[in-house]
Amino acid sequence: MLRREMAQRERLVLVDGSWLVFRAFFALPASLSTKEGLPTNAIFGFATMFRKMLSGRTPERGAVVFDTPAMTHREQKFPAYKAQRPAMADDLRRQLPHIDRVVSAHRFPVLRAPGWEADDVIATLARRAVEAGMEVIIVAGDKDLAQMVGDQVRMQDTMRDITYDAELVRKKWGVPPALIPDLLALMGDSVDNIPGVPGIGQKGAAALLDTYGSVDGILASLDQLKGKQKASLEAERANVLIYRELATVDQHAPIETSLDELTLVPPDPGELDALYHELEFYSLLTGGGGASAKAEDTRTVNVRFARTNEEAARILEDVPAGAELGVVPLFDANHHPVHAKLAGLAISWAPGEAVFIDTRGLEGGEKAADESAFAALLSDVARPIAVHGVKTMLELAALRGLLTGSVFDTQLASYLVEPTKCIPHHLDQVGKEYLQRTVPPIKALTGSGQSERSLDAVEVEDLARHAGEHADVVRALAPVLRARLEEAGLTRHYLEVELPLAGVLARMEQAGINVDRADLDAMGVEFRARKVEIEARIYVLAGHDFNIGSTKQLAQVLFEELKLPVVKKTKTGYSTDAEVLERLAPKHEIAAQILAQRELSKLINTYTDVLANAIAEKTGRIHATFQQTVGASGRLISTDPDLQRTPVRTPEGKRIRRAFAAPPGMKILSADWSQIELRVLAHFSKDERLIEAFRENLDLHRRTASILFGVSWEEITSEQRNVGKTVNFATIYGQGATALGQILGIPRKDAQRYIEQYFAHYAGVRAWLDRTIEDALACGYVTTILGRRRYIPELSMRNDTDRSAGERMAANTPIQGSAADLCKLAMLGIDARLESAAKGTRMLLQVHDELVFEVPEERVDAASALIREVMEHPYPLDVPLVVGIGVGASWGDAK
Repeated sequence: MLRREMAQRERLVLVDGSWLVFRAFFALPASLSTKEGLPTNAIFGFATMFRKMLSGRTPERGAVVFDTPAMTHREQKFPAYKAQRPAMADDLRRQLPHIDRVVSAHRFPVLRAPGWEADDVIATLARRAVEAGMEVIIVAGDKDLAQMVGDQVRMQDTMRDITYDAELVRKKWGVPPALIPDLLALMGDSVDNIPGVPGIGQKGAAALLDTYGSVDGILASLDQLKGKQKASLEAERANVLIYRELATVDQHAPIETSLDELTLVPPDPGELDALYHELEFYSLLTGGGGASAKAEDTRTVNVRFARTNEEAARILEDVPAGAELGVVPLFDANHHPVHAKLAGLAISWAPGEAVFIDTRGLEGGEKAADESAFAALLSDVARPIAVHGVKTMLELAALRGLLTGSVFDTQLASYLVEPTKCIPHHLDQVGKEYLQRTVPPIKALTGSGQSERSLDAVEVEDLARHAGEHADVVRALAPVLRARLEEAGLTRHYLEVELPLAGVLARMEQAGINVDRADLDAMGVEFRARKVEIEARIYVLAGHDFNIGSTKQLAQVLFEELKLPVVKKTKTGYSTDAEVLERLAPKHEIAAQILAQRELSKLINTYTDVLANAIAEKTGRIHATFQQTVGASGRLISTDPDLQRTPVRTPEGKRIRRAFAAPPGMKILSADWSQIELRVLAHFSKDERLIEAFRENLDLHRRTASILFGVSWEEITSEQRNVGKTVNFATIYGQGATALGQILGIPRKDAQRYIEQYFAHYAGVRAWLDRTIEDALACGYVTTILGRRRYIPELSMRNDTDRSAGERMAANTPIQGSAADLCKLAMLGIDARLESAAKGTRMLLQVHDELVFEVPEERVDAASALIREVMEHPYPLDVPLVVGIGVGASWGDAK
């Protein structure tokens, strides 16, 4: 009955703007910003709040209320009230005017009452609305306003998607809404700097209030209390009443604004979209269009569907010659494209026009479109084709003969235009970014989790509508992104590197790599047994059993029971991370044992089990996915499973790699570059000493160690060489003295001295780094050796931490990104010549600076010669590239 009455009442929404501003600023990533460097995390949080708040029933009235800098009556009564709060961060202050613009664009009144807190304004208006018979929604998460919750008032935390009624308030804070001020008076409130009563926390305060009804009841019953609790309350008798007054919102503040003035009018979608375009909040676009729209805004797609090639051909007969086709395949998302069954394919040739060809077997004996004939049909169309993810298209068996003509991949184009903008550049992200179009994911058709169903179970009309909308978006994206590629000067790179590389990766995914399942299973058994032994040893050292995986329990054992020195603390207590354990290991055996236990857990959970589950039943091989549009620097990323993180240095890691075994008559060949990133640094910096070291094939790490320690090369120990190696690579990753000191386990001042010595010797490197960062600050991006761009908005941020991170990206991306470019060139060169030079050889994996091949035993020499030749000369450099090649019965043996 109550819900029905509330549904019939007018609704007033009151937003605690000050709470939401700070909450969004600290909850959302500081890296959110526009291209021009305006931080936008608080603005975006505010804008998202409106999206959530207005997604259901639109309120009839509303307001956003902000605090003001003016002193309030609480500060006059209690000067320490909120006195602990730090000054507003400059990055937040810059966003405040734009937050007002977001509120204004939504046509919400903005209220500020000098001398009164936003809580008081909200409480006063909420009381008036309740008296007028309205339903009130308070958008806040601060427990102060929970005291207003009642039959007609609810509190909604949009950042956590929680709506509090009286029952939930009691459940969360232990008291009914009316007693929230009493609760805060007893337990205190660190946010508002209300001290509370010493020794009484939330649970103790809630228990007292449950027994005695209020602070007044507690004070009147002190003779019934005992010990410290009684003493604390007696000592704070006068103060606790002041604390309650501070925590009580004023429901009778002198607010002149009437409820009628809070009547809302619908916002102008065009105005909202214009503002969201300016702030680059493309995911929040309403579709209002107007002058801000960047491309066609067709959302109603006329999709016809065909069950046979003949039906599809008749539909396509009228397609204008030369029209670019947007092509989208459908297959079950939980299958790798190598093994997936094609459910159908949509083609769009004009705004709002698409055809869907159903390739599933139909009930009743009707013949579905033949896959091979279907591929021939589209090849015969002989028109330019736009796809989103050409690699996936190539892997779907029915389409292997399709993409032989002009193909434009909107996913690759989006990645090249701005690699970090839409990672991983799925169609829903790219469609919003460049067309302001929203397309549903495949899960909208199939569901997810336990209720997920196959595409075979989806009605053809639903398949057609879904795929047709996607094809229409792909077709519309093509000219937009083609123009953006031209503007960025990246068309040639797209055509000569990224597009053909997608074909190479498709063949690598189809090939997969052979794995010995029995060996993996045996390792899993062995690792589990060793893990049990180590855990037993840990329990003996601790003196009792405990949950080793619990940070809290482990911290108690290490620092409270065993009294080991505290190395680092976090907001929630003692840190027990790897760095802490490594520093404790020399002091107590338990730390070393815990490290060993964690390593075995990682091997079991991340490798032996995962790899065994990833073996395809049909092929006995693992077919990983190589992500071409994820790495911001241009690196390829391996997923499902991640083979690039397979350990290589530990004995256990080598065991795992030996499970990747060549089939009979074949060998595994591993080829990797030596110090390719340092060689790229030498090429870019033109530092004479670096170039000399590589041209004369000197040990660069030993040479750097000689400089740092002031001794001859012959006297350098292996430990000193490792220091030289760490310092060499620290320049690539832009590490400062603090980070370098932590890695080497030395004082910061010693690490700073190493850095200064390095740059004094390699002055060309320092000059290049400074020049690169300066250029990046001027244009907002850096480029790789092949001209790929990476925009770095962090460079223009005022926060020192963010700006420093941006400078590290600016220094690292040209080096790491160029190494990725060289690897891609080598892969293309090898792929083009491999079959003719060493028939039957297949490229299987790309792992950072390493390429892995499967080679017929009789063609190992021919394959090695070709691979070395191409990898050592992918692009003209000022220094030579050196490649090491290993051959064996398994990846572990070859490595």
